[in-house]
Amino acid sequence: MTNNKLTFTLFSILTVLFALPAYSQPQQIHLSWSSTKKNATENTIAVTWFDTNLVKGVISYQANAEAWKSVPAKSVYSESTKMHVYKVALTGLKPDTRYKYKCGSDNGGWSQEYSFKTGPVYGSKEKFVVGVWGDTQDNEFNEQFQKSAVIVDQIQKHPIQFSVHMGDIVDNGSVGSKWKGLFSTTQPVNANAPFMPVTGNHDVDNDAKHPGYQKPFPVFYEVNNLPGNNIDYSFNYGNTHFVAISSGHAKGAEAAGDFTFAPGSPEYQWLEADLSKARSDKKIDWIILYMHHPLYSFGWSHVTGWQNRITPLVDKYKVDLCLAGHSHVYERHRAIRNTQVQTQQDDHVYLKPEGTVYITNGTAGGSPQGLGGSDMPSMIFTNKVKEYNYAIMAVEGRTITYDVYNQDGKKVDYFTLKK
Repeated sequence: MTNNKLTFTLFSILTVLFALPAYSQPQQIHLSWSSTKKNATENTIAVTWFDTNLVKGVISYQANAEAWKSVPAKSVYSESTKMHVYKVALTGLKPDTRYKYKCGSDNGGWSQEYSFKTGPVYGSKEKFVVGVWGDTQDNEFNEQFQKSAVIVDQIQKHPIQFSVHMGDIVDNGSVGSKWKGLFSTTQPVNANAPFMPVTGNHDVDNDAKHPGYQKPFPVFYEVNNLPGNNIDYSFNYGNTHFVAISSGHAKGAEAAGDFTFAPGSPEYQWLEADLSKARSDKKIDWIILYMHHPLYSFGWSHVTGWQNRITPLVDKYKVDLCLAGHSHVYERHRAIRNTQVQTQQDDHVYLKPEGTVYITNGTAGGSPQGLGGSDMPSMIFTNKVKEYNYAIMAVEGRTITYDVYNQDGKKVDYFTLKK
């Protein structure tokens, strides 16, 4: 071969190679629900993933031995993450059914095969298991989510159907790389079980001068796919109604007199209507409310104004369980209604309590802190050492069991809640 022919051949090969997109498998895969329909968890699922390339992304899925089906994804380019974000909402699924799936494209690459299980029929009393975590924020001791990765490894050991997250998902919600790191770390859990978070103060704009004050930054909406407005939403799973509400900047907002859920505000009216509808629904046995800032807690994290606005609705509609984060310590309180602390014979059993059980769920990444509070009249359990925590909650009929673990998988507290 002459030098000219060799040069031309090499040039042709290089031209073709550079014209092809770089091979890149889908990244940061996470499931959720995005529909507001009352039975959405039994027949829908939303899949989100990132890719460095713009391709014709699809999701292929299969139930049992049925033929594989494919649905095209919609994509947007996220300037903050420098990634293309792909989203697919699957509908018409069968309840209580295990599906296998993979996402990507032939020319861009495919993910490995994952699976999810649709929820039971709306109102079903069959058992389901939920992961409960929060405060995965990548602060100075969790810079690469290495502490959160340990919690992810522990949660994977439990057969959860989905997880709820108490907020402060990342340390700075305006930075795209934070979200990439979060979803990369949590993919082993979130690619197999829907991830249903609520925003914390680190996830939203804290500058009162900005028009988006107390709202998530644009990247939040790009990388998440949740019901309604993405920050205040609810969903049913079996016989349980879950409600997620954003407490915004909370403490800073209280000081400025500019806070969320003021009586009469659109979000307050939405919450009251949602709780009222759920409490009157004969198919719903349990109402579980979750948020970032706790309504009852010890120390600096307590925001009295937030408590004073939300607890009247909690009491009025007899919310069963209220979960929160923000304070990086696990706390559990006696049942409370109308500020009155209820008595109980067994500290680990709430038997038909005349009140709401309040939990601060600790931290799954942000540095542990805030010990103390054992002298609070309502406090049953609080950590005596600084450690990371997560919980596994099982709902079966009219019984809830709640087990709390540390980063080593050691059970540190537990309780049963019975109707």
